[in-house]
Order: sequence, then structure tokens, then C-alpha cells
Amino acid sequence: MYKPLPNQLTIKNSPIEGLGLYAKEDIKKGTFIGITHIRDEEFENKYIRTPIGGFYNHSNEPNVMRMVSDILPKLKFGDPIDLNKTTTQIKDGKKEGENSFYHLQEKSDAKFMFLLSIRDIKADDEITANYNLYTYPKTGVGLQMI
Repeated sequence: MYKPLPNQLTIKNSPIEGLGLYAKEDIKKGTFIGITHIRDEEFENKYIRTPIGGFYNHSNEPNVMRMVSDILPKLKFGDPIDLNKTTTQIKDGKKEGENSFYHLQEKSDAKFMFLLSIRDIKADDEITANYNLYTYPKTGVGLQMI
């Protein structure tokens, strides 16, 4: 049966803005959270948002970071990621394999966006990043073109 979110995540009211993405159990630093956006020129901001991508909010103290790749990561929620070994700088613009992940500012036109935890997240904590595509009136975080 299709489930839009992994069992370890839920959506509920956020003090930041509207609804937010929350951990239902502890998540360790360096964990793959899931795909948030898939590039498609026909959609708003050129990306289709997944349920994970539609509900995380902006924070100046994030617990996840957005990463990008041109190749669909062969990972599932909870898979550990060594952030130092899997992230690479783009040098010549060529794909460097299925586990070549980039920071958004290094490759703004990537096919896939996903979240990785950058610190331990406790159950019931809101999952937040320091970047978002959309404007939130309460925080004043504006639209950032990618």
C-alpha cells in the first residue's frame, strides 16, 4: 500500500508556518531522510514536490540540509550517509556516479533534491532546513530562485 511518508515522519501544525514535517522517532546525524523535489520544467519553480518536500520549514538553526543529484539516490529513509565522502565538488560538470551528491548552490539545476540530517534529531522535533523555495509570511523568508 502506498504511503506518502516514511513511518518515521509525520505532518502536524508548526510554530514556524502552517504545517511542518516532524520526526516520530530519533534520527541520527548523517541519515538519508528522503526525496523532496524532482525537476520538471512544467511545474512551479521547475520542480514537483514530494510529500516530504511540501512540509519542511525554514530555520536559521536547521537539522537537515538539502542536497541534489542528477541520478536518483538508491537510498531509503534511515540509510547512513558519510557526509564527507559522498558530497563532491563539481569540477567539470560531469556525473561522477550514483552517489555523487552536491550542495544546491553547486548544482542549481539538478534532477533530484533530498534531505540529509546534519545533526541528531529527537522524536517530536520539527525537521527544518536553512533554505526553502517558498515565501513564509511569519518568518519573512522569501522566494529564492534556484
